[in-house]
Amino acid sequence: MCSWCWGYKPTIEKLKQQLPGVIQFEYVVGGLAPDTNLPMPPEMQQKIEQIWKQIESQLGTKFNYDFWTLCTPVRSTYQSCRAVIAAGFQDSYEQMLEAIQHAYYLRAMPPHEEATHLQLAREIGLNVQQFKNDIDGTLLEGVFQDQLSLAKSLGVNSYPSLVLQINSAYFPIEVDYVSTENTLKLIRERIIDNMPAQ
Repeated sequence: MCSWCWGYKPTIEKLKQQLPGVIQFEYVVGGLAPDTNLPMPPEMQQKIEQIWKQIESQLGTKFNYDFWTLCTPVRSTYQSCRAVIAAGFQDSYEQMLEAIQHAYYLRAMPPHEEATHLQLAREIGLNVQQFKNDIDGTLLEGVFQDQLSLAKSLGVNSYPSLVLQINSAYFPIEVDYVSTENTLKLIRERIIDNMPAQ
């Protein structure tokens, strides 16, 4: 639930369409903010609201600032990550990711609350009981912890991040929030640099 990931959404969608067919795109949740029910301190609320304004100014991304008055902001993203993974168990990973982003940034809904996730699960057509069972299950928690470990092992410490895997090697790819050209160029260069010698 990183604001810059929301800002990057239009560009990443274009990038996914432009990637060479040999490249398989895969999302990995990074966690960002652990479980808590404590309200976000006012200074942090102001800082994040300023980040929204910066993203809006730089990228034209829309935000619903009513969130800051209608909700009690809580800096906790782990439950949203779990909701995305649970939706993935029903082949709806990206649909839930987008639904949570829309809920948070456009609909002023608290992204950390179970009620939000259950409503979104209904809206995107999931089996809600299965979703609820999965989100509370040990299988999902294992998948979530594996993804957190993978992100950490790849050196991912900011979001969004792009990492290109070629065989067993991983290469960070710089994120360009506006254009796909530089990203595609970097990916091509990495692929060429790592081709087996003829």
